[in-house]
Amino acid sequence: EAPGTYLLRPVRNLPLGTLEERQTAGATWSRRRWAEDRLAERFSKRIPAEVSQAIAEASAEAETYIAGYNLWVHHLLDAKGERPFAPGKRLLAHWNLRDELKAQYARGGAGLGAQRTMARVMERIVDQTIPACVIDSPLVDWNPFTNEVRPATVQDSDRPVPKDLQVSAAREADRRYEVLLKDFHAVRRQDPYSPRTPTHIARSFEEGRQLPEARVRKMLVDVCSSPLLKDVAGIIEMRLGRKLEPFDIWYNGLRPASTVDEAALDAIVRKRYPNAVAFDADLPSILGKLGFSAERAAFLAGKIDVDPARGSGHAAGASRRADNARLRTRVGKDGMDYKGFNIAVHERGHNVEQVFGLNMVDHTLLQGVPNTSFTGAVAYTFQNRDLEILGVPRRSDEHDEALAMLGELWQTYEISGVSLVDMAVWHWMYDHPNATPAELRAATVQIAKDVWNAYFAPVLGGRDSTLLAIYSHIVHSFLYLPDYAIGHMIGVQVERRIERSGNVAAEVERMCRIGNVAPDLWMIEATGSPVGAEALLEAAAEALKSVRP
Repeated sequence: EAPGTYLLRPVRNLPLGTLEERQTAGATWSRRRWAEDRLAERFSKRIPAEVSQAIAEASAEAETYIAGYNLWVHHLLDAKGERPFAPGKRLLAHWNLRDELKAQYARGGAGLGAQRTMARVMERIVDQTIPACVIDSPLVDWNPFTNEVRPATVQDSDRPVPKDLQVSAAREADRRYEVLLKDFHAVRRQDPYSPRTPTHIARSFEEGRQLPEARVRKMLVDVCSSPLLKDVAGIIEMRLGRKLEPFDIWYNGLRPASTVDEAALDAIVRKRYPNAVAFDADLPSILGKLGFSAERAAFLAGKIDVDPARGSGHAAGASRRADNARLRTRVGKDGMDYKGFNIAVHERGHNVEQVFGLNMVDHTLLQGVPNTSFTGAVAYTFQNRDLEILGVPRRSDEHDEALAMLGELWQTYEISGVSLVDMAVWHWMYDHPNATPAELRAATVQIAKDVWNAYFAPVLGGRDSTLLAIYSHIVHSFLYLPDYAIGHMIGVQVERRIERSGNVAAEVERMCRIGNVAPDLWMIEATGSPVGAEALLEAAAEALKSVRP
């Protein structure tokens, strides 16, 4: 046609495949056929603007609630009435609370009181007996064992404690579950407009994950019911020199240790990254240490921008090739600490997948990966190498690598249990659509106990623990948690492929350029086998042979 003129061509209706068709016939489809299916999928339903707005409003409220849920832990008192935590720590629930609990393992038995205190705090958050006045306040001392509160006897911020301060032990009053119910009622408004997937649960698995819920549940249960876990628990008990307690589900001592303690790591990171700008500027160096060429590192750095965050951190991909992916990362007033760096490196992995999956894929309609578990697997590949990026050696040999694989199983075990709780809570809300926040709280507490008693009490003891319900994602991420568990399973498959290849950068780029096809097709092309827990359990079984006494 002449410049400036357009030839109208007839456009045929594009077929919209079902989940079953994509899983079975998808292997025979061309890349163009997959792109056509993804295009048709975009128009498979019409959600009214007011429904989308209601979901956005509920999501924003949940995000704000969680982002402000901090505790000044120097004001926590342990069972002896002593302060087990250092001054100045303002920790976000649940991420930073969990990570602080993990950090206490480095102190051996000296950290046990702090861990028990943190676990009791988490239980108070779950059952909503936490006093409302202690949330994000440096003005109040709180003993979570007795639930007593008093005006702070030490100053831990720029805010002085008023001499006439009155405090109350009145609990948070089910605000956590009020927010979750608002999420539920908002997304439920989509149901009438989604005939193929008429519940958020169905949309989450069949559209979001492109995997049937029953298959995902089986993967989670396969991990949680593995007989290998008792063997791993025995190894952890020997290393700790005591019987396990419920909070030991977060034991992180199986990972190859650094030769530098966390306080020193904090100093290294703070010096290198006093603000988010410094972290952004160092991206080419970070990528170079992972094996990316200078040219490729510069390309990726130019496609990722960094912003400060109030929350723990987040990666957001671009929708157009002309735009940049964004990383939000939390940097304290004294600079980034090691925990923040570890999370930021994870989010950088997401960003790299987002950039490759948009800018390097053959059909833009195939942008991305099959589901967020896949981008999570890439992110874990980066996060697992955080110390190497800092130039800090790990104490690693064949025995340590075997222990690390058992640590991967242990971590997947924990998040699989959390995922089962998340799934059960959403089923309960659909079964009880008129529930009150108090009823949802009671149900969530019972669900957490049931999952714990079925899969965790036989391994760690402590019947009726509610720790599996502490994750903030349950409140603000709309049934997202199973993606983490699947991501760990995929991550093992990806890592084993990288180990065979020996080239992190090349393998990450090759895999990320496969694009958004069916999960099993992506995995077979990337690693040679479909999605599942088998690789993780097989690797853990082999690792046990190396570490059993």
